[in-house]
Formats: sequence, C-alpha cells, structure tokens
Amino acid sequence: MSFLLKWLRPQTSARIRLRPHRTVEVAAGFDEAYDRVLDAMRVRLGANVSVDDRAGRFIEAGFGLVNSERLRASFELPEAARTIVRLEAVFAANVVIPERSAALDALADAIEAGVTP
Repeated sequence: MSFLLKWLRPQTSARIRLRPHRTVEVAAGFDEAYDRVLDAMRVRLGANVSVDDRAGRFIEAGFGLVNSERLRASFELPEAARTIVRLEAVFAANVVIPERSAALDALADAIEAGVTP
C-alpha cells in the first residue's frame, strides 16, 4: 500500500486543480451557435482567434497580456436544432490556475443570453 501512496503523491495532489470550465446549451443549429461563439470571442472579449476550425468544431482564442489566458470552445450536436458548447479557460504553465475566469463567465453569459455583440 505504501508504494501506491508514493506513486499517487498525495502531498502534491492538493495543488492540482481543474481548469475553469462551463457548458452552455444553445437552442440553435451548429452554424448559428458557432458564429455566436466566434463573434462573442472577437467582439465582446476582444480576443485574438488562433484556431477557427469549423470542420473540427473547435475554436481557440487568446487575450490578456501576451495572450496569457486562452479560451477553448468545442461543440457537440445532440440534435439538429440544439448545440452544446463546452468552454474551457487555459493558462500558461507557470501561472496559478484560478478557480474562476471572468472572461469565461462573460463569454458563457453572452452565449446563454443569445446576445450578439
């Protein structure tokens, strides 16, 4: 049993956190949901979109001081008129990961409200 505890390293596990993330359901088809997220990232957040992969259903954008925070959006299509958007904040390796991301929350709120920037 001690080998297992040594392998799991419980002394470091408390410092490991999940990245801030949210899931948003959009009552629209994929193209409309994708455009809504892309516009919100560019206009509302002023982000620099680095990956705009409609075919792969994935968007990644950076902003802040030298793109210090990045937002990733991936899309699932459970039905033709419903899209699930998974949002995740990503930070540089040497940054302490916060529990929440104001940019991620602003993006998710804009998508949920159906606000077109």
